[in-house]
Amino acid sequence: MNKTFILFFFLPLNLLSQNDSISINKNKLNLVYAGTAASLGISYLFLQNSWWIDNKSTFHFDDGSDLRYALNVDKAGHFFGGILVSDVFQNSLQWSGVDEKKSYIYGAAMGTFVQLGIEMKDAYAPNWGFSKWDFISGSFGSLVPLSKRYLKPMKYIDFKLSYYKKSDQYWIIGEQQKPQSPPGKYDYHNDYVNQTYWVSIFPFRDKGHLIGFSLGFGLNDQQFLDSFNTKRGGSNEYYFALDYDLLQILKNWNTPSAKKIKHWLNYFKLPAPTIRISPNIEFFPFFL
Repeated sequence: MNKTFILFFFLPLNLLSQNDSISINKNKLNLVYAGTAASLGISYLFLQNSWWIDNKSTFHFDDGSDLRYALNVDKAGHFFGGILVSDVFQNSLQWSGVDEKKSYIYGAAMGTFVQLGIEMKDAYAPNWGFSKWDFISGSFGSLVPLSKRYLKPMKYIDFKLSYYKKSDQYWIIGEQQKPQSPPGKYDYHNDYVNQTYWVSIFPFRDKGHLIGFSLGFGLNDQQFLDSFNTKRGGSNEYYFALDYDLLQILKNWNTPSAKKIKHWLNYFKLPAPTIRISPNIEFFPFFL
């Protein structure tokens, strides 16, 4: 389950940043704490009334169904969510004047903590369970901002998301599976059929090249419910695409706020010529 969408709630804190502080600003730090508490509280209430609304069970681990649930596209979602939690928190801490290295470490810790909290709640949900693979995926994602800052090879790699509603299959199956509590109209964060996760590589970023390539991972809309009301079938989709280095394209837009805007926009994959290489080959002039 991908439950990290609410963490973009922090973004206004980052966009307010004008200059790096040489010492901690207590007012800003208190605002970060308040924003963190509010975001976690809102996230908890939302999930408590959606994913965790069923009666509690005893603590249990996932029985392996999470590997079939979305054919591991949800693991990419957890990984991506871990990146966002870590990045938002570390940027917010730096905005308040916390030491750069410490802020990256605290960001990674926060991403892991959030993922652990999600899995602990899932462990008592009758239809889920503690998923070690969800936890591992999210925790590894939490390390990405730290690694991109201090490991040179990671500077050429960006992780991105694209979303385009080309199918209603998620809502159709959801209504069949849980007619008493079907997916909400805006339940896009769990709509893995229409999400694609990308690893974009820009090997010549240092030389100012604007184009790189990207590998995409998604899910088609061929899943169905079996006699046990469990999702089955479907196939993973794999893509090869061109990608644009937004940081290079907008390199002359260099005000402090502009840098922040570019940073967050770079998490979204822009439409580009794409080849789907599996389960069947197809060319898209501009894949969304």
